[in-house]
Amino acid sequence: MRDHRTGGGKLQAMLWGVGMLAAVLMTGALAPATTQAAKPPGKARMTATATATATATATATAQATGTATAQPTGTATAQPTATAQPTSTATVTLTPTAPSQTGSIGLGAYRPEFPNNLTVASQLEQASGKRLAIIAWYALWGGWKSSFSLSDLDLVASHGSVPLVTWEPWAGTASDPAWSLKTAILSGANDAYIASWAQGLASYGRPVYLRFAQEMHNQTYPWAVGVNGNTAADYVAAWRHVHDIFAAYPTQNVKWVWNPNTMGDATSDTYLPIYQSLYPGDSYVDAIGLDIYNTGPNLNWGAPYWRTFSQVLSEPYKAITAVSSKPLLLPEVASAETGGSKAAWITDAMQTQLPAAFPRVRGLVWFDVQKEENWPIDSSSTSWDAWVSSATLPVYTSGPISLLTS
Repeated sequence: MRDHRTGGGKLQAMLWGVGMLAAVLMTGALAPATTQAAKPPGKARMTATATATATATATATAQATGTATAQPTGTATAQPTATAQPTSTATVTLTPTAPSQTGSIGLGAYRPEFPNNLTVASQLEQASGKRLAIIAWYALWGGWKSSFSLSDLDLVASHGSVPLVTWEPWAGTASDPAWSLKTAILSGANDAYIASWAQGLASYGRPVYLRFAQEMHNQTYPWAVGVNGNTAADYVAAWRHVHDIFAAYPTQNVKWVWNPNTMGDATSDTYLPIYQSLYPGDSYVDAIGLDIYNTGPNLNWGAPYWRTFSQVLSEPYKAITAVSSKPLLLPEVASAETGGSKAAWITDAMQTQLPAAFPRVRGLVWFDVQKEENWPIDSSSTSWDAWVSSATLPVYTSGPISLLTS
């Protein structure tokens, strides 16, 4: 639900509304939305302003086998509709679980200057007394940080953290047909480039999280389903194609992160068939991922109002944990300042919800960029203090997450 931004990140263009979601399930494919040109390297989201012109109901079936795709039952044309601001805050009821074990969740951050300048990472660590488990950045196949860089990885390793590289098969222009799944990946056109990264990561030898072609639905990325003729089956085949090239090299240190999109107030019943149709299979994935944003009332990414951490995460969490038992990372997390207390949001997320209500989460990476909203941790002194005090809890590890780095 995010998109690429100047200064490093990613492109997110969400399609909102019941009409669009129904059309998605009926056609078995996700229709592309109109969005701004991407501004790599970075991420940015699109605000949907169109109103729905049609509604439809349909069912889709899929199996989480890594090859199944949703079966179309008809066709419908719909455009996204903005979600109205509710008059009251919904209550999310979660079944309590035992608190997570000591040191079982790793914290991380993404900033545009990472990994070349880790000053802010050091400031966070000094304040909390905890080494960041994850340092994140973005690499575009045809743009920012395209070439494999051993020095980037070494900088993070020497810092005492694990790299999380979001590896994006495009040049930064939304819906660019030159980067469709068939043209850019399944044709074999970039096999040598893929192999260069596989060889480089094998030579690096230490653990690295590779988040490949994320948010592959309800988006305008050129690899997204419904864009450039891409299908769910194409996506699964492309993922496996890239993974198989890596398998020809000693890349056991590479941990593959599969990260579908989140869609505002969509329910788990809506998410599940979409996620199932796009999952490459457990033998091709090491961790699953979800991006979590509380946008507040001034930004419409499908839920233009203040939402708690649980309200944002609960429904996609139910769906993705039903698809796979793999560990769950949250590679992009942030909250706006407008509409509520960001400090309280962080405190509730890190001190109550993550330790007790979402036991599958093993890592949280803060999207520390000033963009559509005031996302950075230091957007206010109270927000900074909330992060620092929460990070000191025993549940948060200092340094790498053992489960994913073994």
